[in-house]
Amino acid sequence: MAESSLKVGRPGLAAGCPGPSTPPARSGEPPAERYRLADLSVDVRAGTVSRGGESLVLSPLTFSLLATLIRRAPQIVPRQELLAKVWPNEFVNDDTLSQRVRLLREALDDLDEEPRYLASIRGWGYKVVAPVERVKEQTPIHALAVLPLANLTGDPQQEYFADGMTETLISQLAKIGALKIISRTSVMRYKNTDRLLPQIAHELGVDAVVEGTVLMAGGRVRVSVQLIRAATDEHLWAVCYDRGVEDVFALHAELARSIAHEIQALITPEERARLDVHRRVIPAAHESDLRARYFLGKFTPADLDRAIMYFEQAIVRDHSFADALTGLAYARAMRALPLSGDLSVAQQREQLSLAGDAAQKAMNIDSTLPEAHGVLGLTRLFHDWDWPGAEGALERAVELGSNVWLVHSFRAALAATTLDSTRTLGELRRALELDPLNLLARAEAGEICYWIRDYALATKYAFQVLELDPAYPRAHFVLGRVHEAFGRIAEAIDEYQRAGVISSGAHAAHRALATGGAAGYHRWALRAGLTTSPQAAHSLRERPLFRARAHTRLGEADEALTCLEQAYQQRECLLVLLKAHEWWEPLRSEARFVDLVRRVGIP
Repeated sequence: MAESSLKVGRPGLAAGCPGPSTPPARSGEPPAERYRLADLSVDVRAGTVSRGGESLVLSPLTFSLLATLIRRAPQIVPRQELLAKVWPNEFVNDDTLSQRVRLLREALDDLDEEPRYLASIRGWGYKVVAPVERVKEQTPIHALAVLPLANLTGDPQQEYFADGMTETLISQLAKIGALKIISRTSVMRYKNTDRLLPQIAHELGVDAVVEGTVLMAGGRVRVSVQLIRAATDEHLWAVCYDRGVEDVFALHAELARSIAHEIQALITPEERARLDVHRRVIPAAHESDLRARYFLGKFTPADLDRAIMYFEQAIVRDHSFADALTGLAYARAMRALPLSGDLSVAQQREQLSLAGDAAQKAMNIDSTLPEAHGVLGLTRLFHDWDWPGAEGALERAVELGSNVWLVHSFRAALAATTLDSTRTLGELRRALELDPLNLLARAEAGEICYWIRDYALATKYAFQVLELDPAYPRAHFVLGRVHEAFGRIAEAIDEYQRAGVISSGAHAAHRALATGGAAGYHRWALRAGLTTSPQAAHSLRERPLFRARAHTRLGEADEALTCLEQAYQQRECLLVLLKAHEWWEPLRSEARFVDLVRRVGIP
């Protein structure tokens, strides 16, 4: 491995030139005093020393000795001066000082014959031999975005590799709970952008960004990145790694630790253990995984099918590839959702079952993958109707990684099935903080708000999506839902047409409304049906649940309950929303409906 690391000053200033003055301390506090001693971070006011984000244990006397030496670096500090400063008003001898220096070296792991940090100057005293830098007081960095790494090959066919490397670094940083890391979909909107960094940071809600390049050639990967404080465009740090492609995960884990160290983010022992897992990859399997993730991010049925194919290819090439198994689980779960194309109930359940199996296999290999736990929670809800199991899996997912937007979206969906509005909205807010420009995430937030009857917020999220993409189908679908809930059928038809879900055209729907009113429209819907894509192979009218919806709108309770019982026999996934959907309000007092809710198991 070849590695270089460079401290970079602000543009226009030579390295080491003074920057802005340190902000004054709050009344009653000593001023901030932080130093970088080689690879150590020393905070004199807090009395702490850390290496790579991990705290070192020093007693107060030992820390006082270190602080005294750092303040005088690189000068030699005489023994008598150290005795006076570390033990004021006490009588101690040189042996006490020597013992304390020995304890300091042990704490710093500096016992080699050639000292790394402290040197003894015979007959005189001690000095710091490592480079010392006074750290400027800055606004802490709590939120970070990794911008798309630039592909240096010049070959457009290698874009999938650069995008995949970006996603891998994001995934590694997302393991650090003290940081908010923006998810892949949002940062990919800035690929090849000419926007200024402060503008990007404002739009993403972050304090700093990581940008860089990637080059793969001859079985080796070279990644160069720099860390930039967004508000000032100040370059804080830069590094370059060159490794074999089989060590790519170890490369990104080391990058994540280095970035966390530079911004003084706390890494817990559990997080450090996860970052220290250096799994080598089979290059061919890794390439298939990256191709799969390229298509996964597009979310169309055809692209999801291609992602599934490449994930399966990666797993064939490496049976222990837990990340590829997790990706396969996620792709199948997304393929099962109605938004990805019309499936029969049996096809939807098959995809969810396969998603759960893949997630479980991934967890058997690596139990620390939050996305795998998240998909398992989703399948336990929609496939198994197991609320406690879903809750447990999603809770574990958050414990392992609070930076995964999908997990928070899944938790919002779970809470919405029981009409827990407070929890639903809290999880949606967190999901959108992590992926603010993800159109699917925001449109689905609107859909979930529709479930809990918060129509104003559902409308708000839908319009936010349409500001970025006026033709986005899912947002128009959500608006159609809201209009229909309020009985605004003409407006609902128009939005469903924009969403592409009216199978036989809006003109027929409007004619039905004009001749028969709302009932005429619902009878038309029962006959002609809605779909979730213009090329749907299975119209939703063929699913008993949606026939039950139309019958309920028409006031035909017996027919509706008969269709719902058929849906139950098929184990229709969307029956988990019986308590949430406003569709079923006219049936709630019916004994057969109450019994159905009980049998599905909704808390």
